[in-house]
Amino acid sequence: MIHFPRENSGNPASNLKLDAPAFVPKQSEETAEANSQSQFVATGIEKGKPKNVLLSTIRALVKNKFSQWVEVRCLLDVGSQSCLCTRACAERLQLKMEKVNTVVSCVNDASMIVKNCVKTSVANRDKSFKRELLMLVVNKITDFIPNKVINVDVDVSEFVSLADHSFNVPDKIDMLLGAEIFYELLRPGQIYAQNSQLLLQNTVFGYVVSGSVDQVVEDRVHCGLILDDDLTKTLKQFWEIESVDVECTGNTEASLCEDNFVRTHKRNKDGRYVVSMALSRDPSCLGNSKDMAVRQLNSLWKRLSRDSEYLSLYTDFLREYEDLGHLERVVESSEPPIQYYIPHHGVLRPDKLTTKLRVVFNASSPTTTGISLNDILMKGDVIEDVFQTIFRFRRHKFAFTTDIQKMYRQILIDPDQQDLQRILWKTGPNAEVSAYRLKTVTYGMSNAPFLAIRTLQQLAEDEKSRFPLASEVLLHDTYMDDIVSGAPDLETARRLQSQLRDALKSCGMTLHKWSSNSPELLNSSLSTDVEHSFSVDTDLSVKTLGISWKPFQDRFVFKVSISIKPSYTKREVLSVIARLYDPLGFLGPVLTRAKVLLQRLWEQRLDWDDVLPNPIAYEWKEFVTTMKCIEKVKIIRFILTDTWLRIVLQGFADASEAAYGAVVYLQCFYQNNSAKVTILASKSRVAPIRVISIPRLELCACVLLAQLVQKIRSSLRLEISDIVLHTDSTIALAWLNTPANHLKTFIANRVSKVQRLTENCCWTHVPSHLNPADLVSRGLSPRDLSELKLRWNGPSFLERGELSSGPGPHLMNESEYSCELKNGVVPEMPMSSVCVSTNSDLSDLLCMSNSYVKILCIFSYVLRFVNMKKSNVIVSGPLCASELEHAENWLIRMVQGEVFSAEIRDLQCQKGVLPNSNLKNLNPFLDSYGILRVGGRLGNSDLPYVSKYPAILPNKHKLTNQIIVYFHLKNLHIGASSLIHCVRERFWPLNGRSLCRKIVHECIACFKAKPVVTSQLMGNLPRDRVVPDYPFNCSGVDFCGPFMIRYRNQRKGVLHKMYICIFVCFVSKAVHIEIVSDLTSGAFIATLKRFFSRRGKCAKLYSDNGKTFVGANQEIKGLLKLVKEPDETLSGFLSAEGIEWKFIPPRAPSFGGLWEAAVKSAKYHLKRIVGRSNLTYEEFLTVSIQIEGILNSRPLCPLSSSADDLNALTPAHFLIGRSMNSIIEPNLTDLSEGVDEMAMGDPVGAAYLE
Repeated sequence: MIHFPRENSGNPASNLKLDAPAFVPKQSEETAEANSQSQFVATGIEKGKPKNVLLSTIRALVKNKFSQWVEVRCLLDVGSQSCLCTRACAERLQLKMEKVNTVVSCVNDASMIVKNCVKTSVANRDKSFKRELLMLVVNKITDFIPNKVINVDVDVSEFVSLADHSFNVPDKIDMLLGAEIFYELLRPGQIYAQNSQLLLQNTVFGYVVSGSVDQVVEDRVHCGLILDDDLTKTLKQFWEIESVDVECTGNTEASLCEDNFVRTHKRNKDGRYVVSMALSRDPSCLGNSKDMAVRQLNSLWKRLSRDSEYLSLYTDFLREYEDLGHLERVVESSEPPIQYYIPHHGVLRPDKLTTKLRVVFNASSPTTTGISLNDILMKGDVIEDVFQTIFRFRRHKFAFTTDIQKMYRQILIDPDQQDLQRILWKTGPNAEVSAYRLKTVTYGMSNAPFLAIRTLQQLAEDEKSRFPLASEVLLHDTYMDDIVSGAPDLETARRLQSQLRDALKSCGMTLHKWSSNSPELLNSSLSTDVEHSFSVDTDLSVKTLGISWKPFQDRFVFKVSISIKPSYTKREVLSVIARLYDPLGFLGPVLTRAKVLLQRLWEQRLDWDDVLPNPIAYEWKEFVTTMKCIEKVKIIRFILTDTWLRIVLQGFADASEAAYGAVVYLQCFYQNNSAKVTILASKSRVAPIRVISIPRLELCACVLLAQLVQKIRSSLRLEISDIVLHTDSTIALAWLNTPANHLKTFIANRVSKVQRLTENCCWTHVPSHLNPADLVSRGLSPRDLSELKLRWNGPSFLERGELSSGPGPHLMNESEYSCELKNGVVPEMPMSSVCVSTNSDLSDLLCMSNSYVKILCIFSYVLRFVNMKKSNVIVSGPLCASELEHAENWLIRMVQGEVFSAEIRDLQCQKGVLPNSNLKNLNPFLDSYGILRVGGRLGNSDLPYVSKYPAILPNKHKLTNQIIVYFHLKNLHIGASSLIHCVRERFWPLNGRSLCRKIVHECIACFKAKPVVTSQLMGNLPRDRVVPDYPFNCSGVDFCGPFMIRYRNQRKGVLHKMYICIFVCFVSKAVHIEIVSDLTSGAFIATLKRFFSRRGKCAKLYSDNGKTFVGANQEIKGLLKLVKEPDETLSGFLSAEGIEWKFIPPRAPSFGGLWEAAVKSAKYHLKRIVGRSNLTYEEFLTVSIQIEGILNSRPLCPLSSSADDLNALTPAHFLIGRSMNSIIEPNLTDLSEGVDEMAMGDPVGAAYLE
């Protein structure tokens, strides 16, 4: 919706002027609230030309709910495909809203979701034109049109009938009529105004005024598109690139309210202030409000009659209101021409100690014209900042808090406007209704906060000469009716306390609920006015601007009240997080973790009332159960010392893949150059969902830190000697030392902002382990927060009185820096060299991930980069096997060089290892790559080189643990014995058996899936188990399942059952697995046919007494009979070597322990790899066969620790003469059912890639 001015430079200046006296525009409370979050699109400004474009407006009649015609102001816009109506207008007309779900596209790819629409009729004044329209309901259409009064020297309405007689007066737009109806409104006739650029176009509503006039004074956008402020988009702001806050700029309404207050406020003979309410339109537009007030009073009495305590409190409240002179009974019998009756009701809070009942006056109740009192009141501009108030509170050694008693009711309303504040009351359900007039500022009125705060500011100005200390506090240390202040010494604090009482008493206000960290200061108050006593309430906490303060300990604390539930919804998660009120960011690391979890919920696109899915639900329950630990956090309130010399602000910034944050400390120096370090504030932000590189996020953290420091500087109002800012990113520091015009847009914008905000600050490098912002960016569990000294006192060098940790590193990644330079700009930073052989670099590399494969890939790319630099040959594409092998050799050699340096040195000198060395029994030697390997006696075997001479790995090293974990996951969570067997095929870890047992024991998946079993005293093994025989000649069979599978590309719908049939050889313990679709005899016979075809017919087949097997036995007897008749040879063979089917005794599963153990082993891997995922048939078959291979590769005998022993004997040796190895496949534990289908044959490989 963009309107450009018509170029007509030849015409002289217009007779319309923009410097006319200010008009008081109307603006509802809803519109004012929307203004603070609106995104406007320029419509009336053309760059380079001081023109103001008039948008065409009309006055139309619209039918309300009762079929009455009501006048509204509409904007004509041919660029809109839809007609729009503001929500305030729809509610005023009481139109029925219907639900829709429409996306409205706007300029620059902006869009908004409209969820309601209304249907109504639009007509002109004489009803000659009527049209029924369907309108979308939006919060706001445009800003005021026009934004300033345009003085018309000649009355245009004398010549033509205007569609909007007040087109030149600022007013809000109720409706927008789009292209759907626009051309129906046009009528023949156009008039060009002489000596101007105005054009009058005839329509069914009259002539509309368009064109442009000269613009004076204000260069402002006049029209805008507002995006809906729904909860989802508000939540999304958690992970947008953010600033600390945005200072609000004054608007037209605020200036008009200020002018009205300055002109009309006064003090009566008692010193009390009398103020008037600023109105946006004449109050005569208010209709009848008394009938509605009577109905709500009768409804109120229905509840009062049922609750005697409620009635008593309500009666006492109104009696007190009248006794204090804040309300008076109306004695006039006739109604004044302008009046408004305010409905009221009570909010009962029995848990409160002081005010159990709070009466609410509803000035938003509409009259018969659909307009309420709040609709015509101007709210004014209320600028108060909790952040700044609490910061100043922390400066004072002697601190106190107090409350202005009934502040609103101490300010009188101009008598001429008191009839707009009438209420109704009666003494009983059937008693006569009496009218009362409220004489003071009333809560429930949209302008009440402005009038109260502005009156306090005026009091500070009026009494500044008599009470200078109190005046300063009233201007800067007051938040609404709470005074939060103090003084550096007791005497000054007492004088301030006395001045505050006297200053407020001069205008009829009193102070109560005194709290202080000083017993002397608290005792100077009346005992009835204090909120606690030092002799009794030593552990009492007082609410101070939403934060709990313990005056006796002089600490800020937090109270957490969370109910533990078995399940949570997305809405409940947001509710719990929002309950953690922390304006200074003391709980920053905890909130970061909560925000990251909330972002993950948002990515899954759950509805607000959906229950959390299992992985996130487990994390959230763990988070909630530990939230009580937040109550252990205690923050020192007083940040200075008695005799401080100078103050330094120390800021830290850091970023991770999940979030970025900033934290600021105050370093207060006193005698002997000692320093007291106190945390001031922190701020965190979740990283955007759109992937941004870590250096860019580090720069965003620097921007956040710069904004936070600027906010703190303006809030403290202390003389700060130095400001030192730290980051652990060398690239971000290099960008900050580069002119912004040399950098690309994203970096340049943020660098210029940081350079502007931190012009007199010093940026330095800090190591990551000394950076407290690292805790903010990575998040912490609530249980770990209270004990972290780095969080509450900063790095150790601050307490030592040092300003920085020392000189920063000399190395920097040149490519990361130079890629953000504009084309043609030569980098001035030194080229950093790549070093991969230092112990610190190796430790950092191994700490980058817990996945051995990921570390191997990272290191392979590093080596590829080094080789490219050396050979100047560019290599791209995925890594090949030789590169991974080369990187693995490098890693092993670096680790061995770190741990076995003495042994390697001895071997290089052609000496044997020392007798006391741990490697003495392994006969170690160095291969051609310099890798330390086991000697042994298997040189003549046909085994691979790495199996004959495995590389030696040190005990208790991170790389050793990662390699063992890799083999554990690769082989689908095998046990300790099988694990050490697999590892020793390539590596020889020292004390490997204990390491493998530890890895298996610490594996969470194995721990969860491992059942607690009891051992039984077993009898002798049957003869078939101990007599040599062919594989599977004597076998046992059993079923397990069911397992749910889905069809390929199936996301939802019915799942299908599948079973596993396991055959186990009695002699070799070899396993054969088949997939069965159901438990019928026919399906099992087909399974037997597949088994016989692949493994050969068996002589004996054992099973339990299942009905499936019994039925199958009968079918096989019939099958043998059918087979004997056509084939005599086969019949003779089956007769001689026929299948003998044996069943174990009923209800005796111990007789089938062999196949039950095979079922247990198969389930062992299924639970750890598949979990609760639903696979397709191909994936399930692949996993089953892989499990078969792993079970057939298990050692049949205990492994020896000797390096000279041959490989262990496995069941696979009886089948194929060697051990079987399964290919690498992804892990399915965290696989959700809504993800894309994986390629067939790739279901479990990622299990050991992570």
